[in-house]
Amino acid sequence: PPLYKNRRFRMYSIAAAILLVLVVVAVVVAVVFNTKDQSTKIVEVDQASLRIAAPTPQPTSSRWRMGVREQVEELVGVDKVGPGAPRPTPYTDALDWILDEDPMQLQKDSPFITQRYLLALLYFSADKDGVWRNCPPNFDDHNDAECEATVFDQDGQQYNDTFARLLSGEPECEWYGVSCPGGDNFVREIELMTNNMTGTLPPELALMPVLQRLSFVNNELTGTLHSEFGSMKHLIDIEFHYNLFTGTVPESFYDADNLIRLNLGGNLLTGTISPQIKNLRSLVGLFTFDNTFSGSIPTEVGDLEYLSYTRWSSNLHSGQIPTEIGQLTNLIELYLQWNKLTGPLPSTVGELTYLEDFFINNNELTGPLPIQFYSMESLTWFYCFDNSFSGTLSPLVRRLTNLERLIIRRNFFTGTIPKQLMELENITMIWAHYNDFSGTVSEDFCDLYDEPYRLSRFYTDCLPSDLTGPPAVTCVCCTDCCDTVQETCMVNE
Repeated sequence: PPLYKNRRFRMYSIAAAILLVLVVVAVVVAVVFNTKDQSTKIVEVDQASLRIAAPTPQPTSSRWRMGVREQVEELVGVDKVGPGAPRPTPYTDALDWILDEDPMQLQKDSPFITQRYLLALLYFSADKDGVWRNCPPNFDDHNDAECEATVFDQDGQQYNDTFARLLSGEPECEWYGVSCPGGDNFVREIELMTNNMTGTLPPELALMPVLQRLSFVNNELTGTLHSEFGSMKHLIDIEFHYNLFTGTVPESFYDADNLIRLNLGGNLLTGTISPQIKNLRSLVGLFTFDNTFSGSIPTEVGDLEYLSYTRWSSNLHSGQIPTEIGQLTNLIELYLQWNKLTGPLPSTVGELTYLEDFFINNNELTGPLPIQFYSMESLTWFYCFDNSFSGTLSPLVRRLTNLERLIIRRNFFTGTIPKQLMELENITMIWAHYNDFSGTVSEDFCDLYDEPYRLSRFYTDCLPSDLTGPPAVTCVCCTDCCDTVQETCMVNE
């Protein structure tokens, strides 16, 4: 018969087929188990090599596949940290630290490489002369990670607390001066006050992804204000006062429309305040004091409807106080003293019914106090000394029921000192000397030194004029009498 009909042949063929199937199955099983075993070993090795506390997210872009060095190069530029970059610099010092010295040794897929590197860059940039005062790194002992420092609460009260040292192996959110209030371990606040910081701030701080607050109060930082800070879309608070910054305010700062507080006081800044200040519509606090800013106070400041605290004092501002100041109806504090302001006090100040502290002393202001001035019902401290104000002090002063200090020394006020001042139950100081007041001060003022009143100092020109002439003012109840010609004062016996 044909071969395919041969019974023996068919039996051998079936057996061969079964054997072949068994061989294939065995091979497949072996490969599967071997692959699973190798996969398990790979996962174990990979997990063991990680040195971060929590698992990291899966790669989502090419950036995650780059090494730590490459990420830093992309962050600040190959020219600063690449193979041919100059050394040593703060940029390369920070790179060497995060690659070789950082006890945490972040892996390339950590989302915190950027902020950890930038904080290291901040340290190496702003540690030019000497060691930071609070919680500086201890490069000789990585186990010395804890420190104690004095900090301030929201009311300005000091207290001691424990922190991790800067550049220690702890998470950067635990470092002194660094805060991550969002609960996601991303840095939102850097506050390093009175910390012996010298050198400059790196502009790359603007690359912090969600940074909201920069506070470096009372240090010795130098250099100019970086325009990059104006592009930080999350930034709401800049506190750079009492440093040594120079140059002008970058135009980009006026685009930071989320800023709530901008404090540049106590530096060496120059130039003018731009009319573009109107763009900072979220500002509650604006402080430019103790610099050498010049030019007029821009009228556009009136557009800052939420502004409550502002200090322009001790600069070279000239021109008149803009009438638009009256649009700032939320103002509580207004400091304009020690400038070169001229002209009258605008009547629109009467709209500032929440204003408590009003300082315009040491300018070249003229004219009488407008009647609207007496509508400032919250006014507590009024300092207008060393100007050229004239006219009388109105009996409407009785409306200033919260007034504690009336400091109007060295002007050209005339008439008598109004007895309505006695109706101000909170008054503690009246400095009315070195003016052209005349007449007799009511003896009822003597009652203000007794409870429940609080008057402690009352100065008038009640000394003999030019040592021998009659006093300009007769005042039995004044604590101190002055000679307007000789400009000397004595305790009134």
